[in-house]
Amino acid sequence: MKKSLVILGAGYAGLMTAVKLEEHTRNRDDVEIILVDRNDYHQYVHLAYEIVTNVKKISDITIPMTELLKNRRIRFKQATVNEIDLTNKTVKTDKGDVPYFELVIALGSEPNFYGIKGAEEHSTRFNSVESAAKIRDQLKKIISQVKNPNIIIGGGGFTGVELAGEILDEYRCCVTIVEGADHLLPSWNNPEFSKKVADVLIEMGAKLLLDKFIAEVNPDSIVLKDGTQIAASLFVWTAGVQASTVIKKSGLKTGKSGRALINEFCEAVDNPGVYVIGDSALVIDPATNDILPQCIEIALQQADAVAKNLKADLEGAQKTVYRPKFNGLVLAVGEKFGVGKIYGVVVEGRLALMVKRLIHLRYVYEVAGLREVFKETL
Repeated sequence: MKKSLVILGAGYAGLMTAVKLEEHTRNRDDVEIILVDRNDYHQYVHLAYEIVTNVKKISDITIPMTELLKNRRIRFKQATVNEIDLTNKTVKTDKGDVPYFELVIALGSEPNFYGIKGAEEHSTRFNSVESAAKIRDQLKKIISQVKNPNIIIGGGGFTGVELAGEILDEYRCCVTIVEGADHLLPSWNNPEFSKKVADVLIEMGAKLLLDKFIAEVNPDSIVLKDGTQIAASLFVWTAGVQASTVIKKSGLKTGKSGRALINEFCEAVDNPGVYVIGDSALVIDPATNDILPQCIEIALQQADAVAKNLKADLEGAQKTVYRPKFNGLVLAVGEKFGVGKIYGVVVEGRLALMVKRLIHLRYVYEVAGLREVFKETL
């Protein structure tokens, strides 16, 4: 019987693991790679903000799984994962059970509303290409019907800042960012960049409410913890995420934000042969003991290590220790300004936007090949 190597989630971490693993096991007839995802396409979520302003269409930043996998020995199953039976080594989905020999969990994240009253019910999420299209449609309606609309973004992190920049560039309406920290981009830990981004946003017309916490979200307003009520034509939640609830539901040990605890090989603690990567995993820098941000770079590094470790498990060889390397980020603030630091080099302005584009094209090449890169650049 073939050994089923099952990968849950076709996001950045899951898809790259499948691609790398297929390359490592292409000549083995005793191995079957199964990739499971609820969608039949892969989406470039890092470009979703461009849908909000019609710079991109959904079809521009999604690739059908049939196209991605047509020349690869990977079986795709479109299904929603409900739970993992670790004892019987079976994944329970809405399309039936999927048994596995070894497992990779890359189910990503979902919004974390931190128990704020009304937040889940009255917030517009921004975590997929579909949600980006919904925001675009809502904005168009609001701009045409409401005089002096106020768009409020809950969260001044990476996602919130990029979204704010796009809305300000395209719609020229009031955008207010509410952030609990006393500066933007708190997870970036770079005061100079935070101030620079804040200055750019303010110049574009944004209002920044820093060191403020939301206590309640209503259909047409938010209430801060100090009692201040602010009218909202649209409230978008970007303030936080947690790991897929499947992680905790399945009995894996978890840490902050429900993310699975993993060892140096990216295996779930106390569960050999079950790997957890991407936003689902709690990644700690061994040098600093800091929790690393949930970002594409870390996800892709983990995917590479786990593909090698699955191959090692099949061959009884020594595993690869995953050593995280956070080489930096590039942030877009609207269509004309970007800022970032890559491998210690600071990039700003249009150069930063160009670097961000090149990073994207490199990823496209790795998962989809040169033909898809040419399509993107035409």
